[in-house]
Amino acid sequence: MERLRRIAIADSSPAFLNAAANYISALPGYTLAGTDTALQALTLVSSAGPDVLLLDLGSPPVRGLEIVKRLKAKPGAPAVVAMTLFHTPEAAAAASRAGADALVGKESFVAGLRDALARLFP
Repeated sequence: MERLRRIAIADSSPAFLNAAANYISALPGYTLAGTDTALQALTLVSSAGPDVLLLDLGSPPVRGLEIVKRLKAKPGAPAVVAMTLFHTPEAAAAASRAGADALVGKESFVAGLRDALARLFP
């Protein structure tokens, strides 16, 4: 039996968190590890132990890119799929420089996440 990959979501929008959590809960091969605000991403990773963190990059006062850098500096860090409102080449480059494993635009969340997960876990 294949192990379920654990996905945690950190986003400041309760509506998006709910929609994304519902989608992930129905995704074959994956289970929802937890949700919280983007500002609580570091705590969420420590407590939930996900294989993947979906992280909203647009979360002031601590910007999402700084959270990615902090997470990736820790041993055993999960894969990080950064999320922005729109996927742009500039956002993808910034996310990559910060250490994110993938970038997904919320405008195409379902297809973008499916592609990112396929690349992370072939």
